[in-house]
Amino acid sequence: MHKRLFPLAIFVLVFFLPVSCKKPVLWQTDLDAALRDSESSGRSVFAFFSGGELDEKSYEFRSELLDTDEFKMFAKDKYVLLNLDLSSAEQVAARYGLSSYPTVYILSKDGYVLSIIQYNEAINSVSVLEDILWEQTEGINRVSEAIEKVQSSSGVEKVRSIDSLYEATPVAGRKILAQLVKQVPLLDPDNASGLVGKYEFISVYDEAIEAISEGRQDGVVESFVNIAENGHLDPAQTFEAYYNAAYLMALFASDDYDRMLDFLRKAMEADNENVRADDVTSLMNTVSQMRDLVSADLVD
Repeated sequence: MHKRLFPLAIFVLVFFLPVSCKKPVLWQTDLDAALRDSESSGRSVFAFFSGGELDEKSYEFRSELLDTDEFKMFAKDKYVLLNLDLSSAEQVAARYGLSSYPTVYILSKDGYVLSIIQYNEAINSVSVLEDILWEQTEGINRVSEAIEKVQSSSGVEKVRSIDSLYEATPVAGRKILAQLVKQVPLLDPDNASGLVGKYEFISVYDEAIEAISEGRQDGVVESFVNIAENGHLDPAQTFEAYYNAAYLMALFASDDYDRMLDFLRKAMEADNENVRADDVTSLMNTVSQMRDLVSADLVD
């Protein structure tokens, strides 16, 4: 009886073993789940942000490269694969400040941006993609090291670590650092690091951009005035804060020309050798002329 079953057992092993041992690489569609897998596996997240089904570039990049067996072999031991359709993942898009697709972000297990690969037609093979990632190795390592320092430090030292992480992170990937940026004044109330003003300004600027993109105006101008008057800004940062306050008033079509001029004068008083001093002087002349024209019309 055993002899009769033995050939069948061999057949089962031969036929099914390749299938059972094959390790499929699956694309996840949930960011938080991908980050959990990243933490447990030690692999970074290869986050492919795509358009909807009708987006031809996303479809071609996925079908002609990312869904190939060659890519799966390349990625299986390195990355947790994540594909997010930004037409239905607005919250994630806002979280990362994404404005274009298809785009690839390499994420740490904490969701910080290690690297960004902007799509272009030249990325048409795994070898090209691998070369791009290889070229970014040094930058990825800098971000990874900075993340570790942020997580292991406190107080003023953590502020310096946050600064290192911010500077090492690709510019387009810095929005995810917003919560760390807001911690800086709390971690260093005496500004021992000399970095508090920098992050006060960054925080207010980023919030202003977000408010404007959402069509909100309330408090945006005042936020710049507040850090100019009460923050830890250096002369150049104070110049920028007052300039932005005046600029936003003009953007919002304010007719309070005297206040705009006051902000522009304060900008010049803070840093009259600023590289944009001539621009501010020109703007002051324009605002003064507008004020005079409006005053003349009111008299008539």
